[in-house]
Amino acid sequence: MSKINLLTSGKPITLEGIANRKEELRLEIEKQREEIIGSTKNLFSPISSGITPRSLIRSMNAGMAIFDGVLLGLKIMRKLKQFFNKR
Repeated sequence: MSKINLLTSGKPITLEGIANRKEELRLEIEKQREEIIGSTKNLFSPISSGITPRSLIRSMNAGMAIFDGVLLGLKIMRKLKQFFNKR
């Protein structure tokens, strides 16, 4: 990205210079637009066929382990609360 300020470059401003700079900026904007479109397509594209039954089972096991951990933590907190409230 080259930023050219026509007023401070020391060269006289001409219509040809303005047209050239306008074309440079248009091409730069088009390139950025294409990059944004490509990034958006990659971000919102459907998940590839990388899902296998083994990976699905692994994620289910991880979810169940988290659920069991939360339930165990709640049970322990209840027991501790009951223990300290009795005293």
